[in-house]
Amino acid sequence: MDIKGVLRTAFILFCVMGRGSAIASPTLNDFDRLDYEVSSKQSETSKKSFQRSLSGLYSINSWRSSDIRQPYSHFNALYQVAPHAQEELSNLIKEVGMMTGNDVIIPDVKSKERALSKIETELNGDASQITDLARASIVARDIPSLVQAFELVGKESTLIAVKNRFKNPAPSGYRDLKVLVQLPETGMIAEVQLHLDAISTVKSGPEHDIYEQIQNIERRAQHESRDLSEFELAQISQLRVTSQALYHDAWQQYLHPNRLAS
Repeated sequence: MDIKGVLRTAFILFCVMGRGSAIASPTLNDFDRLDYEVSSKQSETSKKSFQRSLSGLYSINSWRSSDIRQPYSHFNALYQVAPHAQEELSNLIKEVGMMTGNDVIIPDVKSKERALSKIETELNGDASQITDLARASIVARDIPSLVQAFELVGKESTLIAVKNRFKNPAPSGYRDLKVLVQLPETGMIAEVQLHLDAISTVKSGPEHDIYEQIQNIERRAQHESRDLSEFELAQISQLRVTSQALYHDAWQQYLHPNRLAS
């Protein structure tokens, strides 16, 4: 193995040992108040311009407003407005995509069944706290266009939470910029994820397969009412190392674009 291979292996092992064995796949709903600086002034400062570079991306802080709630407390009223909010968000994100040259992903409104399940199991039955009935994603080709897209989203809506996982990546190495916005017309809170193309490709492709493999191993042991065997733990550990390596290589494309192009 050459010196680059040795250094890469050491880096991956360091990540695994330093961050523990629990590497969770990124979820859409992780704006927990314990993870953020809470500031009433952040929404105003988020409308400023950032350097469209790696340092500018790192300068975007993670924060959340102190009390994030939808404008309706009853689920039926909330869900009735959700399609209008999704349409409003779709128009906003498509405009940002055109202005920045980035791709956009506009899913359907979260299904009623999944929404009710989340409210019951994760939100203590409080419908006003569900924030991803309307959601969209922006897939940027590079860091400058991602930062530009973030700026435009903040100027066309009211930011109420930001999570910068480029600055503080998930244990798996996954990185994105996730924001909650309050839409100007419907007043609904919606979720927007900003991805880099190579990282998004890993997430929706090989990482998804890895996550499914890990879930299958864990479900089998749970179904059989037993702990994971040493062999299964080793399997999971190796899958997670593979996941870290995939995300690491994808991120390097943006840190050293000239070197990779040559």
